[in-house]
Amino acid sequence: MTTQTERSQQTTAEEEKLTDELQLISLLKQHGDILQKHPELLAELEVPHQTEGAVSLIERQVGVLREKLKAGDSNLCELMDIARVNERLANSRHRIATNLLGAHDLVDVISVVLDELKNELKAEFADIKLFSDNIELAEKHPGLFVSTDAQELNQFSTMLKQKNPVCGRSSPEQNNFLFGDKAVEIASAAVIPLVAGAELGLLGLGSREADRFQTSMGTEFLSQIGELVSAALAVHLEK
Repeated sequence: MTTQTERSQQTTAEEEKLTDELQLISLLKQHGDILQKHPELLAELEVPHQTEGAVSLIERQVGVLREKLKAGDSNLCELMDIARVNERLANSRHRIATNLLGAHDLVDVISVVLDELKNELKAEFADIKLFSDNIELAEKHPGLFVSTDAQELNQFSTMLKQKNPVCGRSSPEQNNFLFGDKAVEIASAAVIPLVAGAELGLLGLGSREADRFQTSMGTEFLSQIGELVSAALAVHLEK
């Protein structure tokens, strides 16, 4: 049976051992090159492996370094992917801007924008709705113009006022307005307000994939495209 004195001695021994270990850890931290100066110590040191057997300290260190390198490579690959996406979007924006400068009329402007965005953003559906009370324009471009006091525009009022693109799941009414008989196929959409002084219209991109356009995605590229398209439309609408 263990006596009180023996228990006290055992506790004291454990405390001294812990103190010695802490001192040793502190010493190793202060002299990180000690194993380089005394390589013979490696023959005496072993670290239990997570699975079975034992590995030397140097093997364990190599393993840790490999894990760090893998994590670093993963982060680098992620950054490179982001850089490639940004470069691709910048090239797309440049193509749109250049082609808009050479656009001869509204049809050219709309064709340039819809073709580029459908290809670049992988949108199966794309359409533009412009606002005007000009009867001649409406007759010349059937399906393109809607009246400025159309009731359907109320559901886009906040978006137009804030001039911010919106991504995610649009309401059935919004999809019907933007995509017509294709609305039933839209699982996610991006809607870009076209504003240049006045509210000119809306640009809609639709996808059959529910996660193609998400509320969490960045909209800076879409905002910039909206500004370019709005400026080009304003020029041709004034003619």
